Amino acid sequence: MMMEIFRLRRGRGRLKPDEYFMYELYDDARYTPETKQTFLSQSNMMFDSPWTEVARDKQILSALLQGLGLPTPETQAIVHSTRTYPGAAALRGRDDVCRFLRSEAKYPIFGKPFDCACSVGTAKITGYDKAADAVIVGDGHRVPVEKIADLVEQLGRAYLFQTLMLPHDSIAKLIGPCVSSVRMFVMSDDNGCDLFRASWKIPATANDADNFWRAGNMLAGIDVETGKIGRTLIRKGGGTEPIEAHPITNVKFSEMTFPHWDQMRDVVLSAATHLPSCHFQGWDVAMTDRGPVLVELEGDGGNPIMEQLCFDSGLLNERYLAIIDRIAEREKEGQSDRRKRGRQEFKQSIVSLASAKPSADVSPDEELQDTVELHNVAEQQETAEPKAEEVESASKPAPIVVPGAPGGLQSGANTSVH
Repeated sequence: MMMEIFRLRRGRGRLKPDEYFMYELYDDARYTPETKQTFLSQSNMMFDSPWTEVARDKQILSALLQGLGLPTPETQAIVHSTRTYPGAAALRGRDDVCRFLRSEAKYPIFGKPFDCACSVGTAKITGYDKAADAVIVGDGHRVPVEKIADLVEQLGRAYLFQTLMLPHDSIAKLIGPCVSSVRMFVMSDDNGCDLFRASWKIPATANDADNFWRAGNMLAGIDVETGKIGRTLIRKGGGTEPIEAHPITNVKFSEMTFPHWDQMRDVVLSAATHLPSCHFQGWDVAMTDRGPVLVELEGDGGNPIMEQLCFDSGLLNERYLAIIDRIAEREKEGQSDRRKRGRQEFKQSIVSLASAKPSADVSPDEELQDTVELHNVAEQQETAEPKAEEVESASKPAPIVVPGAPGGLQSGANTSVH
């Protein structure tokens, strides 16, 4: 076993020992040696996607999707010192936040930072108690308006208040009255966009968000072609356990098919085609009372736990690796082109200096000698080859660590229990 752990750590997936046990890769009856090599570590995303920062900013992403005519959560207000959002109230400070909560909000609402992950700082607010000057949060408790305003200030005054999404009736029959989202992993390359994996993030009734790192929440694999629910796990303490039926409705997961799956798939692929350079896309999509809604996007695909834990193979299939190899190849080509342009510009600069009118203080012989030396330098720059270590470094994109909550899990949706 130790040798196998070592080999997987040295492989392309760079799996860590704890991930080996989390995925139960010691089970030789379930996994072949080749299949084990397909699992990707959450600390080895293999390349740094420029889309991660775009996707992390919920305001920018929502505006982009809204502009494309795609379904997004309704934003009632944005809290920021300078930024705005189409059709939403602009709240510039504590006084504006307090006024909004007391008289302008259309309850129920859901609050969340627009540049944070893992549902940190989220709040489900169902109403306002004027007598107590307090808002009513998801569990029925009353929290003073001033305290909510203080929380928003502590989070850096970068906050959204959105209309609380309600679950589709068919979803409520399966898991109770809570909105949930599906992580849908799309690959995009020269051949187009395809949905590769999907996992249903099912919140426990005690949680306002569906992030799988929260105790009691569940994660279920979905067949991307049929929408049929597969292996389902529940988070307990520091680990996970298989679960056969929903703890509230008692509906067996093996008998479930995700409602309106074709609509869910069509919406996410419609969005994915507009981001062709975002090669790995991790969409969180909720089936609400108004149909599928695009809640969030992980611009590098998100934490691979979401796409691997409930399945019998990892992400590193032939297509995934081909995309990674092509990205590395293009980066190497780009570095080579930049070096070539730099040498050409350097030579042109030297030629310009050599052909400039000589100074009166410089003799013709000295000028001739300087010209010869400058041309020699230019020729050396033109023919110089990069050092071996430079080539090697250029061919190995630096891995990135995905920020997240305990266990490294990725951001959740505007999902709530009510």
